[in-house]
Amino acid sequence: MVEAAALPTLWQVRFRAGANEGLADTLKGGVGGSVGMRPHELLEASLATCMTISARMALADLDVTDADVSVRVHLERGESATRFRYELRLAPELEVHRPAVLERIECSPVRSTLSKPLVFEPA
Repeated sequence: MVEAAALPTLWQVRFRAGANEGLADTLKGGVGGSVGMRPHELLEASLATCMTISARMALADLDVTDADVSVRVHLERGESATRFRYELRLAPELEVHRPAVLERIECSPVRSTLSKPLVFEPA
């Protein structure tokens, strides 16, 4: 579970999950700033980090350690659909493993979660 609380500076929020915490904010009407990620960037970060971890796990299963791998995610908010575009970035010597790594990141836990219908309800 994540808890978020407003800070005194407009649009800034501190969020916490257990002992880990971070800051988020946004800029609206010339107020706010960039001390933390914007809320939609947190969604991108969630997917990108999960896919990167899944990629590292796939490579570890192939006995590749200390792998140079990353994932970039861009969120597009459309009228009828939200689209997450992602790019797997591998070191040239790891390109031979791209199909196996793509297969793993395409079923990563956060992607699987976001792929299901979402329901929002108060606790």
